Amino acid sequence: MAEPTPPPKTQMVPVTPFYRSSVTDQSLEALLRTDLHAVGEGVWDWAALPVADHRYAIGDFIASGGMGSLYAATDKVLGRRVAVKVLRGDQLNDPTAVVRFLQEARIHAQFHHPSIPPLHDVGRLEDGRPFLAMKLIRGHTLTEVLRGEPAADLDAHLALFEKVCQAIAYAHAKGVVHRDLTPGNVLVSEGGRAQVIDWGLAKVMAAPQSRAAGADPRDGDGTTQMVVANLSHTAEGLAIGTPAYMSPEQASGAGEATEQSDVFGLGGILFYLLTGRHPHKGKVSTILKRVRSGDLASVHAQLDACGGPAPVVALAKACLSPDAADRPKNAAVLARAVAGCRAAAMEPPPRRGLWAKLFGPKA
Repeated sequence: MAEPTPPPKTQMVPVTPFYRSSVTDQSLEALLRTDLHAVGEGVWDWAALPVADHRYAIGDFIASGGMGSLYAATDKVLGRRVAVKVLRGDQLNDPTAVVRFLQEARIHAQFHHPSIPPLHDVGRLEDGRPFLAMKLIRGHTLTEVLRGEPAADLDAHLALFEKVCQAIAYAHAKGVVHRDLTPGNVLVSEGGRAQVIDWGLAKVMAAPQSRAAGADPRDGDGTTQMVVANLSHTAEGLAIGTPAYMSPEQASGAGEATEQSDVFGLGGILFYLLTGRHPHKGKVSTILKRVRSGDLASVHAQLDACGGPAPVVALAKACLSPDAADRPKNAAVLARAVAGCRAAAMEPPPRRGLWAKLFGPKA
């Protein structure tokens, strides 16, 4: 199979600073460490953020998402390599994009979990662009790892998937939904650890359902006005997420994204592990129409034909139910179900014939 085409090298283009007021005395700690359930969509003053003042030496381009571009960089103060996410130039004059970018920082700053890269810093570059600095994880996304083929070592990939579920369970317990769970947003580090990345579309739920639903923070270790351009990028609008992995309620834009919406996205990742394919293919408008209507028959048929273990296939189909009420209640429940599937697969087969006579239980 041909190697995937790498993204083009993107150059950093200087832009005119869009904030000219001086930095205030408001501390970064107070700005970031807010109660998550007070995080909203109000006016946010980026001028209150400190200017990096040449602290970060921006290096190679890594990837680009719906709102930001990611670069490897060097923190010249602490002498360490970091990842720096910069708001894309075409988003600079969009107040909504700026608000979302800072909301990502506030949400991300609350997370302390081994499968979520920690956020180190937030501020403005010398040219005025907002940035986030976080731990640099060397590795490949699940999309790059599998390269369009089903997982050859399914148990090893299910172990990674279980860690992803635990990370999302941790976020759910804090009242946060990711809203864009795809194989492209799961990074497998060089050490073989799963990392959930790109929290740019994350949102605080109206009410933290997980605590009532039994999720435990200790489970960790653990487009529609603007249409999405392709299957690997998100866009802003009434329907938020990646169409091929979007739940019906997200695609319709009619209801609030919930924990079960994330469970649907996790089901899409499990589908990818089992089949090596996206759950849907075709034009974005066609995919959105199909998902909004709850037409998932072809997705379930592909799972039935994939040849994977029956319990895992059944679990993926449950996650990918059109009706949210028919899915696992949250990511913590899903993580336990995945662990159960893995444990069952490791049980020895029943002893039969002479083997049973020789080594079976004594009468």
